[in-house]
Amino acid sequence: MPSWQRPGVPEDGTGIVVGDGAGPRVGGRCTGIQAERGEGDGRVTTVREDFGQGPDGVGEGRPGQSAAETPQPRAPRRWHPLASLTGLVRRHWLFSLALVAAVAPRVVAMLGYRPAMLFRLDTFDYLWGAVHLSPNVINPSGYSLFLWLLLPFHSLVLVAAIQHLLGLGVATMVYGVLRHYRLPAWGATLAAAPVLFDPEQIMIEHLIMADLLAMALMVGSFAVLLFRDSPSLSRSATAGLMMGAATIIRPTVLPLVLLIPVYLLIRRVGWRRAGAALAAGVLPVLGYMSWFAAAHGTFNMTNSNGLFLWSRTMSFANCSVIKPPPDLQALCPTAQPGALAKADPALRRQPKRYLWNHRIWAWQGTHSGFVPDSAAFTQANNERALRFAILAIKAQPVAYGQTIAAEFVTPFAHTDTTLRFPVVPPSSSTLTPAYNLRYAIGTIKAYTGSDQGVSRYLGIHFGTRVVHLPAVIMNEYQHILFLPGPVFGLVVLTGLVGIIIPSRRSWPAILLWVSAIIIMVLPTAEHEYTYRYVIPAVPLLCMAAALAFRQQDRKAAAGTAPGGALVAGDAPSSAPAASAAPSTATAPAAPTAPAAAPTTPAASTAPAASTSSAVSTSPAASTGAAASTAPADGPAAPVAPAEPAVEAGPADEAGPQNA
Repeated sequence: MPSWQRPGVPEDGTGIVVGDGAGPRVGGRCTGIQAERGEGDGRVTTVREDFGQGPDGVGEGRPGQSAAETPQPRAPRRWHPLASLTGLVRRHWLFSLALVAAVAPRVVAMLGYRPAMLFRLDTFDYLWGAVHLSPNVINPSGYSLFLWLLLPFHSLVLVAAIQHLLGLGVATMVYGVLRHYRLPAWGATLAAAPVLFDPEQIMIEHLIMADLLAMALMVGSFAVLLFRDSPSLSRSATAGLMMGAATIIRPTVLPLVLLIPVYLLIRRVGWRRAGAALAAGVLPVLGYMSWFAAAHGTFNMTNSNGLFLWSRTMSFANCSVIKPPPDLQALCPTAQPGALAKADPALRRQPKRYLWNHRIWAWQGTHSGFVPDSAAFTQANNERALRFAILAIKAQPVAYGQTIAAEFVTPFAHTDTTLRFPVVPPSSSTLTPAYNLRYAIGTIKAYTGSDQGVSRYLGIHFGTRVVHLPAVIMNEYQHILFLPGPVFGLVVLTGLVGIIIPSRRSWPAILLWVSAIIIMVLPTAEHEYTYRYVIPAVPLLCMAAALAFRQQDRKAAAGTAPGGALVAGDAPSSAPAASAAPSTATAPAAPTAPAAAPTTPAASTAPAASTSSAVSTSPAASTGAAASTAPADGPAAPVAPAEPAVEAGPADEAGPQNA
């Protein structure tokens, strides 16, 4: 019997073309395939009837229609960056408007405060470390490495501009992660608003300080991790590596290097991915500690952690309770010089007053060279201070906890104003003693080649050259738009309630909220509270609070790829189904059992049904007019030529791949 007269195939040779992304499978005589990769877990196969040759015997056509009149398939469209960007902006127009608006105050800040904001002596330590590349004994030098990369440009303006762009990037990552978790555009934009518009966030970006770079790496690590529901091995390692890089810039994020693998294990993505995240996160830390050991003889990140923790204990320590050994008696609060020797903890000064007073025990017998405020930070002093601090915390754990708790609520009880842009230019006459001023000017000249016109404006708190009109505009702005402390507290409580209520709870929200609390509490527990340590936690807490309001549409979630390829709001129907391009061939999934030998030739062309998830979740597989799979124990039913047949495409054996 001729092939075109087999049962189930019309005598005129009409066949059904089935495209599955791997190649043509046909019933009867057919030419060509057309398939489309569907959105979701599997593939949605589109089927087109092929009417064979046209009346002239060439080409494909329809009965009574020449090949020339037959509509030809569209040529694949080329990728145009401008068109893609335009489409992206059109789909996310609300956030795009907010992003453009957030550029304005940053431009005003750059015009009004030149070349950037210089913060106490910390800025000059980082600049000195970039020029004379070596690990600093007080703060890790990860930020100095960043400045060293930009050293050939000799421009602090460039450093500030890059940091402002990174700040906008942080807001974009907040928005992108929340849209992935089906937050509406307005909700995701609102969550990103503090990063976009808060004047203290803009101040952090304009400071030549490590905080913004560490914040960008930390938020970037979470974005890489959370933008796929089940991150791949490479994504897990990348997230860990970024968090490790953030650690050598701001060591307070070190616990998050360990928290990421724990999160991956809880999500049951596999021990390989958790191990990759841990190894990648630890690698920068071990590398930096090895560098520090080679330079200073101790395998550590700094020689300051013990001294900082000792200064923290001065808020509550009572040596009559601690009973330190004789070699530690000089570290008691009452043994400190002058006004620092207060028996009542309520009357004592801030921890930093103890740490930086050059008359305390740590500075005795030291001499300040060109680099000031570093002579006390030796390995011996650091270990001695750490011993006292551990004894104090063990003897008075309740007092230690109460001290931390009292300062932890500070940013929620009132609105902080310590990081506001000044209107009056600073004065170098306040930067005493004289060697501090020489050091500050010398580091700026070493990095940029000149003093940048700020020799007269290097105050004890800020240093910058103020331009009057932009400074006035920025001053008005920061009195109108800011993040009130009680509102910030409400954001924290919203995130907490969201992870307590079972119907609102999600593991990403738990990870973000816990991480934010850690990076807020740890600096306070180690030294003292300052709002500069709180700002990096703001985007994490905003994301955690927003996730409490995410959509709980299970049906929509089932139609979204586990990898999160479909972002809420970007409807898959925006691309016409008729413009499908041939998809990349993939290996078909193994069937549950081999099909029985067919009794007719037509049945041999129909594949056995597979248990792939693509068959059960694909809309096309459930709504097709005629089934394309024949029973394994019987002949295939004839297929009418005018009725489209649908067959679910094979799925990848390993499931959806997440980049």
